[in-house]
Amino acid sequence: MARKKAPALQRLLDTCRKAGSITRRAWRVRTKQPVIKLTPEGRKEIRLRRLAKKTTYNAAISEVHQQLREAAAEIQSRFPGHTLERVVTDIFQSQRLKESSKDVSRYAAFTSAQMQILNTNTPEGQPRWKVHQCSKIIAEKWRAMSDEERVAATEGEVVALRERRESKELGTWHNADISANHDSSMTISRIKEELTRLNARTGDESILVVSRGSLTRFRPPETYCSGVKSETFLSTVLKTSGEDLAMRMDAYMVVGVEGVARNQVQVLTEMKGKVSALILQKLKAAGGKYEIKKMFYTNFDEHITRPFGIMVKNWPLKEFKNPSSFSTRADISVLWNAWETGTAYFYMMTREEHRAWEQKQEEALVEAQRRVQEVRDKRQSGEEPQQQTNTAGDENVPSGNPPEDQTPPPTTSNVPQPNGGPSSLGATFIHATIVTDAGGNAVQMTKRPRKQRKDAGKPRQKKKRTNEAEGGVGSSEA
Repeated sequence: MARKKAPALQRLLDTCRKAGSITRRAWRVRTKQPVIKLTPEGRKEIRLRRLAKKTTYNAAISEVHQQLREAAAEIQSRFPGHTLERVVTDIFQSQRLKESSKDVSRYAAFTSAQMQILNTNTPEGQPRWKVHQCSKIIAEKWRAMSDEERVAATEGEVVALRERRESKELGTWHNADISANHDSSMTISRIKEELTRLNARTGDESILVVSRGSLTRFRPPETYCSGVKSETFLSTVLKTSGEDLAMRMDAYMVVGVEGVARNQVQVLTEMKGKVSALILQKLKAAGGKYEIKKMFYTNFDEHITRPFGIMVKNWPLKEFKNPSSFSTRADISVLWNAWETGTAYFYMMTREEHRAWEQKQEEALVEAQRRVQEVRDKRQSGEEPQQQTNTAGDENVPSGNPPEDQTPPPTTSNVPQPNGGPSSLGATFIHATIVTDAGGNAVQMTKRPRKQRKDAGKPRQKKKRTNEAEGGVGSSEA
């Protein structure tokens, strides 16, 4: 059996390619022409000769134009319905019009629609109708229609014909997988051939990686390296092979970003960022005319509710804090689903509601300051401060007395905030009106309390007067 010969190009490349790069040689021989230096008289003669040639050429063009005019006049006399300018334009533009395309006409769209109706009603097994068989009937229907009826009857079909023409010319997506595979194989083969020729001519190296774009395609991944240097680059720098790179690219294109191996920390961090961005987007949308640039989870009432009158409803978790503070994917998923579906949302209070909220907040602050002052007064007088019991009008004050050997110090829970914010005595009301869950119950908010003093709850020692101390020192010296 005779041995099959390689293609001529491949045999040529195998013959020329040696160890190292080959030198590109000139493929034709150019003979040096003697340079003749012209005198001023010689240059003037050349200019006059060029001018005479140009004049003769323009005269010939004008003569042809005149002949075309005469021929157009003769054609116009045979077809009186066309003007002379129309005939001249058709003569000059006929060749260009054959190469260019025009927009879809409404009559063509109407013809296409009528042919679809006729062929749909044709019984199976019968020959289908052709356009030349129905052209007279379609033309009569078209003449009987008004302009409005023509537009209404062809509006959708014009768009369909444009899409059909674009699909035929561009062919981006193929209906048949076999045709797509043939197209892909032939195109990639030509590209590899061109890259091989480029490498043979210039020595440029290239790497080509091809993979399918979806699961509907059955093309295997493929990698092409134009030379040994390209293969060495993959193995030395990228620590992989061409086959491995093609398989990884194919897996990424088919499965997507979720198919890439990632650890738990990266996934959780990405989810937190998405949830934070979604909440900020919802906040900006709820702000309306107000420009809110940042979302505050700590002291939300002071940064968001007080200036903008916005509160949170149906917060899905037990604590109201930054999504980055949650450590489980379950909590982040619950947050994402709640805000994505609109279950949790921001509510902007009306002016009356905002004014009532501010008034109750001030009342709670004044009440907290009064109780703190009472505790301080009792301490100064030597009395034991007692914890107030609940009343019907004050449900937010905890009931019960402290143990006898302990005196409740004025901690940050009942001391007013340094920035003038609400105290813990009004915190229940503030929480209930700012951040609530699906049942309308208060959600624990993150508050940044005042730093507690080191000597909080300890009795203060009385300081001696300065003059007594000085007198004591003088008497001892005497």
